[in-house]
Amino acid sequence: MQKLGTYIILIVIVALIGAITLIYNRQMFQMHIIPMDTKELCVTQMEFTTLSDSDIIILHVTNPEPNPLTVAVVKINGYTQNKITGDSIHGLTFEPGDLGTITIEQNWIVGNNYTVDLFTPDGHLLGSYTDTA
Repeated sequence: MQKLGTYIILIVIVALIGAITLIYNRQMFQMHIIPMDTKELCVTQMEFTTLSDSDIIILHVTNPEPNPLTVAVVKINGYTQNKITGDSIHGLTFEPGDLGTITIEQNWIVGNNYTVDLFTPDGHLLGSYTDTA
C-alpha cells in the first residue's frame, strides 16, 4: 500500500511539472509572436497580349484589404519593370474592394513561365503570381 501511495505522488509530481512546463513554454511562445502588418493585393489572372506592336502583360487584381494599397514596384522574374500603369482612378493605388488591372510593357515568349511580384512603396510584398505565356 505504501508503494501505491508513492507511485501516486510521483505521478502527480510529474503531471504538475509537465503542466507547468507547458504553460511556461506557451507563455514564452506567445511573447515572441509579433503581429505582422499584412497587406495583400490579389492577382486573379495574368494575360499575355500585344498592343501597338508592344508585348504587354495585364494583371487583373483586387484589393481585399480595408485600406488602400499602392503598387510602387513590379518585378517580373526578379527584374524591376519601368513601364507599368494601373487602371484605377488613382493609377496604381487600389481602394478597398477595387477590381482593376496593372499593365506592364514586357516582352514575353509563348511557353515561358513569368512570375510577377508586386511591392508597396516601403517594400512589403503585396502579391505574387506565376503563369505561362
